[in-house]
Amino acid sequence: MEHRVVITGLADRDFREHFAWIKKRSIQGAENWRSRIIVGIQSLKANPEGNALGRESGAFPVPIRCLLVGKRRSAFRILYHVADEELRILAIRRPSQVPMGPDELVD
Repeated sequence: MEHRVVITGLADRDFREHFAWIKKRSIQGAENWRSRIIVGIQSLKANPEGNALGRESGAFPVPIRCLLVGKRRSAFRILYHVADEELRILAIRRPSQVPMGPDELVD
């Protein structure tokens, strides 16, 4: 079963901010990053429960999973929740960002 992807407002804002930050340093790097993030999100549709729980999961009443996109220490974290046929992308975090808290999800 393929899940329907929903991008939350927080995840959209994260995506745009990270893209703009990378683009200031390298236009090609930003385009490459965008492609990797989109491919990563698309890969979740078929098997979203194939990734481990994120470190944030304990702070939420539902399981929060994490997909790493990128190389080792510089990998971005795509945080998401699966409910029935819906896959909600909650946030996209840089490696150095603090874990997401429930108060951030005002979407």
